[in-house]
Amino acid sequence: MEYVRLGQSGLKVSKIVLGAMSFGDPKLQTHGGGGWVVGRDEALKVLKRAWDLGINFFDTANVYSMGKSEEILGEFLQQIGREEVVVATKVYFPVGPGPNDRGLSRKHIWWQIKESLRRLKTDYVDLYQIHRWDYDTPIEETLSTLTDLVRHGLVRYIGASSMWTWQFAKAIYLAEMKGYEKFISTQTPYNLLYREEEREMIPFCKAHGITHMAYSPHAAGLLSGAYYKNGRLEIPPDAPERLRAADFYVYKAYVETNYEANVEIIKRTIEVAKNKGVKPAQIALAWVLHKGSLPIIGTSKVEHLEEAVEALDIKLSDDEIKYLEEPYKPKPVLHITQTLPIR
Repeated sequence: MEYVRLGQSGLKVSKIVLGAMSFGDPKLQTHGGGGWVVGRDEALKVLKRAWDLGINFFDTANVYSMGKSEEILGEFLQQIGREEVVVATKVYFPVGPGPNDRGLSRKHIWWQIKESLRRLKTDYVDLYQIHRWDYDTPIEETLSTLTDLVRHGLVRYIGASSMWTWQFAKAIYLAEMKGYEKFISTQTPYNLLYREEEREMIPFCKAHGITHMAYSPHAAGLLSGAYYKNGRLEIPPDAPERLRAADFYVYKAYVETNYEANVEIIKRTIEVAKNKGVKPAQIALAWVLHKGSLPIIGTSKVEHLEEAVEALDIKLSDDEIKYLEEPYKPKPVLHITQTLPIR
């Protein structure tokens, strides 16, 4: 395993991040359907193997299976010890029907950090991330609250997730002006089929020493080549719901929009993998790593995790990078960045 600093902090994290969204309870996971979520026993197997492989960075959220993901991760922490592990979780999305059961207000953040700590069975979170931008709460209130969490020892560092770059920049500059804690990382969707973060977010992060993490690095499994048949994409009825649902963002971004270009990129990913004697999914990860981002791996299978770690040893030449990237055509920014105001 290789380790890097998270942002400009002194915190060292593995280059592979294990995402815990696939751990919990299928009945409670509403994001993209729950058929791809596994329970406690299978999740603990994956977590233990990740630890054995040198992964020390685990990413979850308070809403993943409505807290069950955090509970499983908390049980894992009890088994191996807390201090060697870097735990990241998030806050923003609704946890109930009430007007204060969501968002980034002082009230909601203080409530949810205590709930997350209880489920994680720990006294602190290493990285506390805002899951989206809250249009109903002034960013000053959010930043001052997150700063208080750090000063009270409940949080070590703060990070962010999908938002417009101007919003992220506003938060960074405001923190500098007012002495608030600054985000040291952000995570957005980023893969060979969706590269819109290269327009502004990734260059901004590089200019300010902020770590960029890529979620959906396999494009919901499309870059594994599993759905590529005879020059077309065939999505079978038993494919994960998040890929089959035509109204879900991953289908529109990774399949429908610029379909022919998407198919060509997948074809080339398969070709490069064959030439190097590895799997297409590993090429997809190697590309993300080559671009300087940390891939967040969401998996429920030990073998897929092992393959992901092996991708660290894959080096892509300039010609291979050009060949993989060449067919790409710009796409609309995913709507998940455009979070609607809470009503």
